[in-house]
Amino acid sequence: MKIETCNFFNSIAKREIVLNEYITSNFKQTDSVIKFFNELKSDVLAEYLQAFGKRLSNVIGDFKFNTELFNIESVNQELTILNKYPELETIISNFLCKLLELPVGLNSTEEKISLRYFNITKASRHLSYYRVKAIEDIFGKEEANRLYKKIVGYLIKEQKEQNPPEIHDDPRKVTRINSRERIMKQYRELGVGDFTIVIYDDYKELYKFDRCILHEVLKEFNDPDIAYLSSCYNRDHPSSNEGHTIIMRKTQTLHHSNYCDELYWNNIVHPNAEQPKIEFLEKLGKEDPNKLIREFESM
Repeated sequence: MKIETCNFFNSIAKREIVLNEYITSNFKQTDSVIKFFNELKSDVLAEYLQAFGKRLSNVIGDFKFNTELFNIESVNQELTILNKYPELETIISNFLCKLLELPVGLNSTEEKISLRYFNITKASRHLSYYRVKAIEDIFGKEEANRLYKKIVGYLIKEQKEQNPPEIHDDPRKVTRINSRERIMKQYRELGVGDFTIVIYDDYKELYKFDRCILHEVLKEFNDPDIAYLSSCYNRDHPSSNEGHTIIMRKTQTLHHSNYCDELYWNNIVHPNAEQPKIEFLEKLGKEDPNKLIREFESM
């Protein structure tokens, strides 16, 4: 076992994006939510879109970006329903551009620009938050919770159809080594969070987040239930792990608690691995790692 605490959170870390690609990605995510909402509640689609657009417009205020710079025709070819509502597309574009805090004088959306990763995350996660919040505006919190969880099931199914889980010749050889190196590099460069990682072996590891960018960009709403649904629930949906060799489970998130516990494991090597005990989790990042390792091994 190895335990390492990483204080990587950095709200001014930057990342390069191509604005048109970023807008396209957020349009496609929104399109899928609207599509599945329409399949479940077509009789109130117009009311939902109005509530969604109103919430975004309240944030936009007088801000206006030159949306003619976007290659909307190319974007619309990849959409199924959002492209039927050009006014909403304009509202979404302005909403994202305002929260991104774009550099003054930007005159191209096809070239790479360097922006704060905090703002990149904030814009897309706030958009997701309002997609869910607009459902609550119509149905109330309890029904919105139930309905959006059903939508997430459809979203996961669609995603797996587009990008099926990898099938391995020998699942027992699938480790966390490469993914861990990639994740640690990305988290450090982008300032994603402060966390402690527990590496049990090559097939099992835990991340205990004391600070996470997803929580940071949404905590201003003081609305943990909708924040959780719109940012983290997709990984907790019952169908999320289906078809994957590496399984992920968490029992709590920063939206509702003091930390988030993400356990990853190869389910062939460690069948239905147990989540660490609360007493152990609460000490991570606070007490001497060697002491905690000794305590764990003595259990």
